[in-house]
Amino acid sequence: MKRKFALTLVCASMVALTGCSEDEKIVYQPDPELEAQLAALEKENGQLNDANLALERELNDLKENPPIKPHDFASQCASVGIHFDYVDPNGGDTALSAPVSHVAAANDDCLSCHTYDGSGSSGVTPPHADYGDCASCHEGHSDGSEPGGPTGNPTDPSFIQPAFAPGAIDGKTGASGSAYYGSGSYLNAQWLKAQLDAQVHNFRWKEATEDESGVTDLNAACGLENRQHVTDMFPNDGKAYVIEQKDNAIGAKLVATVNRFQDEGMATETPNIATFGFGLKEIEGAYYANMFIGKNNTCYNIIMNGEARLSYYEYDPTQFTKTGLEENSRNRGARILVTTDYTRTGLYGPDWATPVPGAGIGETFKPEDLDWSQVGACNLTLKVESIIPLG
Repeated sequence: MKRKFALTLVCASMVALTGCSEDEKIVYQPDPELEAQLAALEKENGQLNDANLALERELNDLKENPPIKPHDFASQCASVGIHFDYVDPNGGDTALSAPVSHVAAANDDCLSCHTYDGSGSSGVTPPHADYGDCASCHEGHSDGSEPGGPTGNPTDPSFIQPAFAPGAIDGKTGASGSAYYGSGSYLNAQWLKAQLDAQVHNFRWKEATEDESGVTDLNAACGLENRQHVTDMFPNDGKAYVIEQKDNAIGAKLVATVNRFQDEGMATETPNIATFGFGLKEIEGAYYANMFIGKNNTCYNIIMNGEARLSYYEYDPTQFTKTGLEENSRNRGARILVTTDYTRTGLYGPDWATPVPGAGIGETFKPEDLDWSQVGACNLTLKVESIIPLG
């Protein structure tokens, strides 16, 4: 456009300088001022062409080498030249209802792999910090799954099932009418054990304590063990951080017992329910539930009454199907009827380490002979009598 405008000006000036007579000799003499304008426009046009070429080169370079804008830890490390791919710590295994990359085999005695002297000097709080899941007390701390895995179908019963007739009420077996959740129940003991032991691994940044060797800069953070499992970006605020790992069960575990006590001289019973981490283990063809907990109503009731009811429940609020194991569903689990094994159960003092005299693991004791003032913790082993549908 600028060229056309300049040429128009030149032509107009030429016509203005010439006459209209055909006899007169036409002499074209461009206006010096217009020539100067034309030269300036030509120069400006060249500069625009150069700028356009530079922009094209920059655009092509951006297409071939897009800039990295960190959005997670892997891309944050890539921005400083350290490259690795994020790895799902749970492996994306959909064989069970949730990712399973760790199956733990519980030992008879949780203290055989975790000890606590009561002083806190060992740096270890009573088993697994949450006082709880002895299913995590596993031989050799192996992260591998058991060879072969469960056999049969999850709904194949390992125990004789109670009759679930409509309207049935059976306190002995726990039958409570039609088995609405039968299709979503792990009635096979091997499958139930796998679900109870399954864990979801989580990793995050945690500010380092005085006893931990943390990192303060991004480059060091990008070289830490388990870096590939972290999604959140490194805070990079000058403070020291470590990568914290937490392994959580994929379902809720409830323990139901009966409180029996005297209330104003009258024998009274009330229901008692609590949440504790328990696991299953197989011993000589029989199955046992195990948990290591502090002295409380649940421990007392299991010892004094000799039985309990356990519930395992997986709930997924994102699913449309009510129950079932063939497809994703909201409700899955089982109920477990157990009795107390007084030989495999062990009671400990307030230090969680010293066995109560006569009530240690391997010593058969009678509930009525116990001095509960000596008890501080309970390593409970309960024989599985039946596994029945979730209800």
